[in-house]
Amino acid sequence: MSDVQKYLQDILGLSGTIKKVPDMLIKKLPLYLSHTYNYRLLELEDHSLLLAEDVDTAPKTVSQLKKQVKTIYQYTELPVVFVLNNLSPQMRYRMVKERLNFIVPENQIYLPDLLIYLKENKPQTYSFPEQLSPAAQMLLLYHLQVEHLEEFSFKEIAEKLNYSPKTITKIVSELKAKKLCKTTGTKEKRVAFEVDRKLLWQIAEPQMQSPIIKSYFTNVKESLAFCKSGDIALAHYTFLTDTKKEMYAVYKNEFEELRKNDFWEYLDETEGNMQVEVWKYNPRLLSDNGYIDPLSLYLCYREDSNERVEAELKELINKEKW
Repeated sequence: MSDVQKYLQDILGLSGTIKKVPDMLIKKLPLYLSHTYNYRLLELEDHSLLLAEDVDTAPKTVSQLKKQVKTIYQYTELPVVFVLNNLSPQMRYRMVKERLNFIVPENQIYLPDLLIYLKENKPQTYSFPEQLSPAAQMLLLYHLQVEHLEEFSFKEIAEKLNYSPKTITKIVSELKAKKLCKTTGTKEKRVAFEVDRKLLWQIAEPQMQSPIIKSYFTNVKESLAFCKSGDIALAHYTFLTDTKKEMYAVYKNEFEELRKNDFWEYLDETEGNMQVEVWKYNPRLLSDNGYIDPLSLYLCYREDSNERVEAELKELINKEKW
């Protein structure tokens, strides 16, 4: 629990205290819940949250956790924050979708309840972080993998990402509202990240989305420099076997332009010689080797339930050069 206290201080910059939960409160809980978790009170910014550290070795589903939160809140009237030692990408993603508070000390934090409370008192500073917009996600992924964007003005960033300066201003406002960055300068503003790239990824990843809008099977009249994606990219970055099936990622704007010019011989949702993923942001801007970038690949596959894929994705992130 002391790790939780330090992590909150390091990530949110907020000092809180962790106290023992009164015995009377624990006795109100059903027996199976009182023995499943180690409970502590977290007092932060004049609000109290109930930390529930999982001490039961039996695996739990998100559906079970959702029901337990409702039951615990019914008896205690306190928002519940699960403290977990580890969390698979699939489990984490589903917990975020269900807006379940959780902390994995020194690894991940997601506290929508806390940020909602803080917003009530400090609306100019805090807001609840929903999924990042594709443009904001693109900017972060570029900063995380291509080059540090703190060195450039908004105008220069716009040129690098092929967005308008107005769009960059909106993106930065979004990231600031979600406590992912701040700005420096007056006349020529720049973006500034207060944590290193590895920690920034850990904070932002639960808010990120798969870049894929839709996939089609197709054939092409000529070859273009599309980024290789899907299983081909997964085999390139990991030890998984290549399926030898052509799979490519294409930015939605480029895809629509090619469709208008009858570039695709056909588009089908079930059969074809190659597969094309239509992306929300431009994969070429994040690639330097003909394949989609590793972090976008991770986001494409993080809900995959295959244990080998999950293990290779974890190793992919561990190998990332931040």
